[in-house]
Amino acid sequence: MPARKKYTPEEARQRQIDRVNAYNRTHKATAYRNQKKSRARSFIKKDATREELEELRGLIDERLKELSKD
Repeated sequence: MPARKKYTPEEARQRQIDRVNAYNRTHKATAYRNQKKSRARSFIKKDATREELEELRGLIDERLKELSKD
């Protein structure tokens, strides 16, 4: 069995980026959902004010009630 090629850090980084982009192209709905989750978490952790967090809490409670009915 031939030895695996060793990549420079730059090559390894580019290969990882290429793999992520390929995944995102083939799994568009999942990638989009993950992007939305990431943005929501970032907003809550870094930017949201107290009033915004309270509004979000109300929206989350309403959504949980909707889901529990199903």
